[in-house]
Amino acid sequence: MATLIVDTPALNFRSEPVVASETLIGTVYLGQRVTRARPADEEGWYQCNAVIEGEEVSGFVSGKFLRERLSKNRERLVASVHDQWMRFKRGAGKEHHHPYADYVGEMWQAIGIHLDGTDRDQPWSAAAISFFVRKSGSKYRKFKFAAAHSKFVHHAINARFDKDDSVPFWGYRLDEIRPEIGDIICRDNPSYAPEVDFEIARHQNAYRSHTDVIMHIDRDAGKIYAIGGNVSHSVKIAMYDLTHGNYAADTRHTFALLKNITDGTPD
Repeated sequence: MATLIVDTPALNFRSEPVVASETLIGTVYLGQRVTRARPADEEGWYQCNAVIEGEEVSGFVSGKFLRERLSKNRERLVASVHDQWMRFKRGAGKEHHHPYADYVGEMWQAIGIHLDGTDRDQPWSAAAISFFVRKSGSKYRKFKFAAAHSKFVHHAINARFDKDDSVPFWGYRLDEIRPEIGDIICRDNPSYAPEVDFEIARHQNAYRSHTDVIMHIDRDAGKIYAIGGNVSHSVKIAMYDLTHGNYAADTRHTFALLKNITDGTPD
């Protein structure tokens, strides 16, 4: 087993398989790869290498917070989201401060719009999702890159009904398919009319909404951890709920799931 992925928001990295202040080396974060990972003992510790603050170090982590790699295409999206999350200091870097305003500017410019994070009356969350996806490789090139979530949500839903499997995502109702890491979850913005549900999203392509990329699913706690842009003015984790059947719940104004089909359709 050569590479595993961190599957919790933050995980202590230690010099020995012992929980003590003197063994703490640093922290690895959600979506980060640890390499040469192998079981170290019967207590569930793994010995591995990881990059911490720009340097590769060797040490130990608790194996219960690691997961095996998914498909290459899903992991490319996870890595892209992780990179931007870390770039924004996991939500601490704010849109209008240097250098984060410039990072927002890169997201805008990738879709041909000349704005940056100082243009605070312009929501940049859809530009961020478009940027995450754009950086994830050729399998995602037919994503509907846009400045509004409604454009790519509408596109993904209709691509599914049209059986167009050349695109990277198909849109589903929440009770039709279970969420996975690398999918995109969609919610309404209740501050703006109309109130959005799946049917509105299917038939209209202009409405206020928000999406995040799913990075971790905690079935025991009934929670989905997803990362998006312009979340508290940064790139940050947003929380969603699971039903008892492990579908995305319709709480928090959630109305659709964009299933990642880069490795094939579920139908």
